[in-house]
Amino acid sequence: MNNIHSHQLRFWFWHLVCPLLLAVLLVAIYPRMGLDTLLIQPYYDATALVFPLQHDWFLENIMHLGLKYLMVAISLIVLGFWLLGLKVWAHNSFVNKRVWIHKYHRPFIWMFVGMLVSTTVISVLKHLSEHACPWDLLMYGGTQPFLPLFSELPSGASAGHCFPGGHASGGFALMAAYFAFRDTEPKWAKLGLLAGMLFGSVMGWAQMMRGAHFMSHNLWTAWIIWMILLTQYSLWSPNAAKTKAQ
Repeated sequence: MNNIHSHQLRFWFWHLVCPLLLAVLLVAIYPRMGLDTLLIQPYYDATALVFPLQHDWFLENIMHLGLKYLMVAISLIVLGFWLLGLKVWAHNSFVNKRVWIHKYHRPFIWMFVGMLVSTTVISVLKHLSEHACPWDLLMYGGTQPFLPLFSELPSGASAGHCFPGGHASGGFALMAAYFAFRDTEPKWAKLGLLAGMLFGSVMGWAQMMRGAHFMSHNLWTAWIIWMILLTQYSLWSPNAAKTKAQ
């Protein structure tokens, strides 16, 4: 019993307490460091008042559209595995519990739902956001004012709809694999976490190079998606056996 209690405490410390502390840093410390402007400055031409890579072919077609469609394809493949499991189940082929489609049937749908919900929430938040993209800001040759986090939109200014990072959300959504498989396949879970952080960071950085987002946009995207997936994991276990035990 003590081991179980200790395991639960470690889980909540690393998965909830630490992210909450990071959120405090993002709110109180990060904006004072000037990292957003520092990291995006190399991609801005102060003479021409433009981001030269905004319409770069590779960044637009490979890093933006290409990776976006790749993330959609991955989510549909995961959904396809779940649907395949339903078909196998309908033909009474789940008698053998060692069939992989049976073992991972629930994690597949959990991962798909996690990716769908997290990216949808980011999309809604972005649509409601007053923050403008860097390339639309006055300080970078645009027409919109820069807004600190949680500040109100000045009179006469229009909403920018650019926070958090929508594109990066597709990559960070892969972290759903971590929660989906952490109870059954720890190695897969770690790979899922690594893939989510890697793809989300790369996709977010590519948008920074184009002038579409600040680093803080991508950091908040990762944080929000993590909290969404953690909440889903707490309310709906991807492990059927664990649910029955509870």
